Amino acid sequence: MARIVRQIAEIIAEHCTGCALCTYTCPTAAIRMVERPDGQPGPSRKLAVIDEVACYNAQNCLELCPDDAIRMVDLDEPRLVGTEVPDVDQEQVAALCMAAGLLPDGRVCFCSEVTAGELAAAILAGAHTPDALSRATGGRTGCTEICVEPTLKLLEVAGHGDAPKNPPRGFQWYGTTGRLVHQLNENLQVPDELVEAYPTYPLRKDINVVLGNLEEA
Repeated sequence: MARIVRQIAEIIAEHCTGCALCTYTCPTAAIRMVERPDGQPGPSRKLAVIDEVACYNAQNCLELCPDDAIRMVDLDEPRLVGTEVPDVDQEQVAALCMAAGLLPDGRVCFCSEVTAGELAAAILAGAHTPDALSRATGGRTGCTEICVEPTLKLLEVAGHGDAPKNPPRGFQWYGTTGRLVHQLNENLQVPDELVEAYPTYPLRKDINVVLGNLEEA
């Protein structure tokens, strides 16, 4: 599902103190710090600037800025962003989601309604860092919290787990969690000892859902 971007951020230069907090929270890496142009009035030598094409209206910067130096402005023409899953090999998309323990059609970014399949398709199409993945799909441009873990998990199982996180000095991102799918035996079954150890959990039912075996779930 494509995300519609109707607004982007704009820096109010005379208010910007160059604290760089906005650069630490932008999920699409749309903000960077530059030297303030000679003669431009302002409280510091540094100035935040926006890459308008990369800004997806996440508004983290707006909420975080302590100096009211950011505002959102309407685009003349709203734009669509997103990766269409059918454009990428479906078996590869499903395999990547399976390796991460996610359903291709399952939403992983509820703010932008981006699915695991869309993220997987974008990875297979060449988006190999968290910010590149956000720019390709629109994922992680809402609350930027819930979808961090599945984003990192998909990148990890695709072989890009060592990709630098955006932003390099940004706020802490917690690591990926273990998933039941990674405990399966060679027959793609939950081992008996695991079922016996956790009798109150429907482990075999859960894994059948993940594997798409809904008749056995």
